[in-house]
Amino acid sequence: MKQKTLLLLVVLFYSVALFAQQDWKSDYTRAKQVYELQKYEIAMEYFLPVTSPDVSNAYASYAQYYYSLSAFKAGRYNEARQMLLQLINRDPNWKQINEANYLLSCVYFEMKNYRSAIPSLSNINGMEITVTTCKQSYYSKIEPIDTLIKLQRVYSADKELAKALFNKLAAYPVNSKNNMLYEYLAQEYKFTKIKKTVNYVKKNEYHVAVIFPFNLTDNISEHPLNSYVDEMYQGILVAIDSLKKSGLTVIVHPYDVDKDVAAIQKIIAYPEFKSMDLIIGPLSPALIPYVTAFGEKNSIPVINPISVNSSIIENTTQTLLFQPSLQVMAGQTAAFAKKNFVYRKNDAQDNDLIAKNEVVIFYSAVDVKDSLLAVYYRDSLIANGFKVSKCVKITRSRIGNVGKIIADSINLNKISHVFVASGDDAALASNVISALEISRMAIPIITKSNWLNINNQTYEQFERRKVYFIYPDFVTFYDGTYKLFMSSYTKKYNTYPSKYSVIGYELMSLAGASMKEYGTGYFNYLRTSPTHKGHFMAGFNFSRSACNNYVPVYYFNNLKLTLANPVQ
Repeated sequence: MKQKTLLLLVVLFYSVALFAQQDWKSDYTRAKQVYELQKYEIAMEYFLPVTSPDVSNAYASYAQYYYSLSAFKAGRYNEARQMLLQLINRDPNWKQINEANYLLSCVYFEMKNYRSAIPSLSNINGMEITVTTCKQSYYSKIEPIDTLIKLQRVYSADKELAKALFNKLAAYPVNSKNNMLYEYLAQEYKFTKIKKTVNYVKKNEYHVAVIFPFNLTDNISEHPLNSYVDEMYQGILVAIDSLKKSGLTVIVHPYDVDKDVAAIQKIIAYPEFKSMDLIIGPLSPALIPYVTAFGEKNSIPVINPISVNSSIIENTTQTLLFQPSLQVMAGQTAAFAKKNFVYRKNDAQDNDLIAKNEVVIFYSAVDVKDSLLAVYYRDSLIANGFKVSKCVKITRSRIGNVGKIIADSINLNKISHVFVASGDDAALASNVISALEISRMAIPIITKSNWLNINNQTYEQFERRKVYFIYPDFVTFYDGTYKLFMSSYTKKYNTYPSKYSVIGYELMSLAGASMKEYGTGYFNYLRTSPTHKGHFMAGFNFSRSACNNYVPVYYFNNLKLTLANPVQ
């Protein structure tokens, strides 16, 4: 009886084992059928049990691969990555291991884990054409371009990566910051530079979108008249009137949006928006990325009239800052100082043959832009061969230290100039000027134009103490042409123009004049041409980067603000 029972158990065991083997196959087949129906998330559930590492399971590696492929197609990249790593580690000699490594590379690319994706491609054998196609596809999608530049430096032997970077750089103007890299790639990898031929045309009329926070409401009291937004828009309209008299028709399309992201997304989705020749604005930082991305995608120039934030123009070919960025402001001012403040007398006994290359920097703690400007200026000074003796943040509690810091400078005869990055800080201005008065040294001061609004300092003091003002938006309101502009403006709006009116006028006049001369190629002309003199502002130069690279510096001469670095 015991022998019969034992025999029965043995038969049952082998029957179960046989059934189990058949079950792996049927489960795998069922999962494949679901996969082929493109029900990828359901297929993952069916494949998962079949990935068991049971010795009797001949389908485990296949199930792992198709589980990963299903997860990849379902967009569940992390799960695909985990399963592929298990497969590669558990069965490195699997006959389809190259397909697994290829899929893992694609997963890494989708996860934007480029430092893992690119090396994993080197683990693939016998799939050269497929790997090249994969590289060409994924490399072309890597954003931003700075990421692609860094990757190419690390994987410089990868010609496809260099080609992808080369192709992207080809879209940038010849004066962009990466033009040297473009030329290097062409020479190093023997890439052919293709000169793009674009057929520019002159149109009967040009359409300009203006995206401003007009804040129009039914209640007029909620919308202050003559706000800077109104003034800037009115300046644009006066310029359009003037352009019309010269034979150019510009149709303006105003859009009222403040900080509402949903509103800007709706606006840029309008069919009419793709037909614009220029977009001015928006002013809210929250909306700017949406508009610049739209301009980039549709090759429509975007000009921001007042921002000084250089991040807006990073990795773009269609966006300009009408104002100098803080970095450019610092760099151009440092270059001005190098040209004018290195060899000069600080007092009667001073030997002006000895270079004065030390600088003292003060900056206010109130405005973050002042802190940034001070840091950028410090770095620009060092790049120009200066030495920064002191770079001090001044708070109200430390305001009394200004005189001591200047007096404690090792040798005032070595001081080239003092730089003060502050807005309307009257106490800081008074202390710096007073300390230099006491020193009896003719050491120049460079500061922001906001100092001109400080009531406790006179123009005579500014002139005597050799104070220079960074003043990009200074308006020459005392000549005849400005009086004609003011007359047209007051007749149209029954109020006097402000500096914002002039900014709007100058921007639209510059763009409009370029449209009239170069048609749809006006933006390329602006980006490559030398400095343009403004009507009432000093000038504009966009040839070195996508912001105004001309930074006017003014000083008092016979109590009159005078441009120290006029357009040549």
